[in-house]
Amino acid sequence: MKRILLLVLLALLSLSALKLPAAISAYAFGDYYLVFKNHKEAVDGQHGLWLRRVYITYESDISDKLKARARLEFNSTGNFSTSAANITPYLKDAYISFQYAPLHKVTAGIQDSLAYGNIEKFYGYRHLEKTMFDLYKVRSSRDFAIDFNGAFDKEKKFNYGVQFGNYSGNKNETDKYKQVGARLFVNVTPKLLVEVNGDVSVVSGVKTSFLVQGFVGYKDEWGRLGVNYGQETVKEDGKDDVDFGIFSAFAVAKIGKKLEAVARYDMSVDPQPYGQGDYLPIEKGYKSNLAILGLAWNLHPKFQIMPNIKMVSYKENKGVKPGSDTYFNVTFYYQF
Repeated sequence: MKRILLLVLLALLSLSALKLPAAISAYAFGDYYLVFKNHKEAVDGQHGLWLRRVYITYESDISDKLKARARLEFNSTGNFSTSAANITPYLKDAYISFQYAPLHKVTAGIQDSLAYGNIEKFYGYRHLEKTMFDLYKVRSSRDFAIDFNGAFDKEKKFNYGVQFGNYSGNKNETDKYKQVGARLFVNVTPKLLVEVNGDVSVVSGVKTSFLVQGFVGYKDEWGRLGVNYGQETVKEDGKDDVDFGIFSAFAVAKIGKKLEAVARYDMSVDPQPYGQGDYLPIEKGYKSNLAILGLAWNLHPKFQIMPNIKMVSYKENKGVKPGSDTYFNVTFYYQF
C-alpha cells in the first residue's frame, strides 16, 4: 500500500511539472475529542486525538472545454472501537467534464452526489460536521455517474443538474440497479439561494428509495443562514413504506476579522433508519435531535482551530429511550 501511494504522489508531481494548466491542492482536518457523557459506558469519558480526513487533489484543464479531476482521500475510522485501525486511502473523485455549450457541460466518473454538493458548499463547515443526508447515511457523498448540468440564462440565475449513476458510491458496480436524480437551484439574488433536488434509487428488484429535499440559504457580510428539509421514502414489496424526514438549520456569524460563531440544529421527524457510527454515534430506531455550537478561529487563511460542543438527544420509542450524549471537540483544519 505504501508503494502504491508513493507512486501516485510521484505521478501527481510529474503531471504538475508538465506545461498543462494544472494544480495540486490538499487539506486535512481532525479533532481533539472528549466524550463528556455517553449512554454507552464503554465510550463515556473517552478522549484523544484523531485525524479524520486528508485530501490530495489534482485538477487539470486539458483544453478550454475539457477538465479533469482526481482526488485521494485518506480516511480514518471514528467508531470509538477498542481496536485501533490504520488510516485508509481510497479514490474519492475521478472524473472528466466537457463543456459542450457555453452554459452547459457533461461530467462522467466518480463525482459529487446531487443531494448535497451545493448545500455543503454553502454551509462551508464540512470539517465541523457533515450535512444532514450525508451524516445520517441516507445517501453517499459520491457516485460513479454521468451528470448533465448548466444554466438556463446567461446570468446563471436558473440552474439545473440531471444525474444517472450506479448508486454504489465509490465502489465498483455489481448489479443492474441504478439511481436517477435531478436538481434545480435559483440564485434569486446574489445573497439568496433556493434549491430543490431529489432522486429515485433502485436498491433491489423489490426495494426502491425516493428522496426529495429543499434548501434555502441567505448570506451577507455578517455571515449566512441555511434551512434544509428532506425526506426519504423506502418502498419494498410486502412491507410497509419506511419514511425518514429530517430538518436541519444552521447560522454562521462573523465576529471580527478572524472569528466566526457557528450554530446548527438537526431534528429527525421519523426514527433513524440507519443510525450513525463514526465520530458522532447516533442510535437507529429513535427520533433524534442534534445541537452543535462552535467558535471558529482563523489563525491564518489556511489554518483554523474550532472548539465546539455537540449534543445528541433522543425521543422515546416503545417505552425505550437512550440517554443523551455530549461531546467536546477542538477541531483543526488546514490547507497545504
